[in-house]
Parts: sequence; C-alpha cells; structure tokens
Amino acid sequence: MKRLTDADLRFLVETVAPEREDVDRVVELLRGKDDLIEPMLDDPRVIERITSPEGPLTQLSPHLLFTLLLRQVQRDLRECGYVDEIEGRGRRLPVFEADRVVELLDDDALREYLVALLCSFVRSRTTVVWFKNPRGWSKRRFSDLNLDDMIRLAQLAPRDLRPRFLRRAADLTLFYSGVFPDHLTVEVARPRTPFTAERTLRDYETEGRHYYELLARDPEPPELSPVFDTLSRHFTLARHALNTLSDRYLGPQRQRYFHGPQN
Repeated sequence: MKRLTDADLRFLVETVAPEREDVDRVVELLRGKDDLIEPMLDDPRVIERITSPEGPLTQLSPHLLFTLLLRQVQRDLRECGYVDEIEGRGRRLPVFEADRVVELLDDDALREYLVALLCSFVRSRTTVVWFKNPRGWSKRRFSDLNLDDMIRLAQLAPRDLRPRFLRRAADLTLFYSGVFPDHLTVEVARPRTPFTAERTLRDYETEGRHYYELLARDPEPPELSPVFDTLSRHFTLARHALNTLSDRYLGPQRQRYFHGPQN
C-alpha cells in the first residue's frame, strides 16, 4: 500500500473511525503499515461511502479507488454464481464463472497488476517518431491508447525496449474488452485484416492472450512473469473481473476517468 497518498489514508480513517479527532496522528501511524490498512479496505463503510451518489470518487487516488472496487467485485462474486457477459449493444448473458474469477482475484500480485493497469489509463501519452525516407524526414505520432500504434512500436523498437510496448498492447486488449465491452462488436462479417479497422471482442481476446504469452517468456520486470502467464491462460476471467467493476461501479463515470477504445 505504498502508493496510497496521505489524502487516501485520511479518507480511510475518517470513514472507518469518524469519532477520532487525531486524524493526522493516525495517518502518520498507518503509513507503511499494511497489516493495519488491509482491514480498513474491506470495511463495509468504505465501499458504501464511495458508491453513494455524493461519494468522493474524485478525491481518491486512482490506486485506492481501483483497489477498493476490485476488492468489492471479489466480495460481490463470492455471493453469486455468475458474471454478466457484456456484449455489444448492451446485451448481457449470464456466465457461471464467478467462482473462478474470485479465485483469480485471490492472487495478490495479479490483483495489484490489474489495479496498476487501470491506473495507467487515467492519463494518455503520445510519442513522436521521425523516419528518414528518400524525400527527407517525416514524423508520425503514436498514441498509447491505440493498439495498432503500440504493436507497430514494438516492431520498430530495439529489443530491450520491445517488452515495454508489447506490455502496453497486451494491457490495451484487456482494458478495452474489460472496461468498454459494450463499445466492441461481437462478430464482423469478414475476418480481420490489416485493412479492417474494427476489432471484435474475440479479436481482443486472441491478441491479448498472445501478447501476454510473449511477455511471460521475456518479462520486464522479470518478477511479473507469473502474472503474465496467468493472464495469457485466463484472459477471459480477468476480463470478467473488469467487466463487473465497470458495469456495477463505474457505469457512466467511465468517461470521466478513461477514453473509449481506439482501434
């Protein structure tokens, strides 16, 4: 919990122990004490406060917000036997995979990775690359919200930088299919080609598994290899976790935090 800000800790203290008058002192005592912070994250009053109509969502750091919401998703799914498969045009189909999603989220390293993934999409970045051609120099702007841009940069980059762009490409497939599944089509009339702009949900899943599998073989940093391996094998379960978070708790607020899919 090193990424929690003083404002995050103050929010937790004021919510869980509203009778305390020495909030600043308690915040000092909590800093770096995960064993004291963990129970506060699961206190029912915390999720009740952030999901209320006047909840202070924008006052929390993205790290705390998504940590709280993913933990709540795990609790929700423990109590029901299915997750909603959210398809294009808002269609929902029950899929009886809740127990497996809960088991996936029991992996602390993977859950933390999903939190970091969501945080990474709160802000976008662009990169300008100059190319030399027979007529001189030209430039192209690459967006880290565009999957094709990241795939192209992974192809162009030196080998030591390739995992950075490959990881972003993998994360984009999980983010878009997890947080914005209703923006994607379920099927298209023809197979996807380099000239087909539109990706289906199946396209994102296929590409996501492939990129996470590549990352598991050549991870950066190395300690994330087990996480990448799990995501390559259980991409759909991770997507269901993010689908539930997006559908139940972000809803219209998604656009407040994130940009929608860019093919």
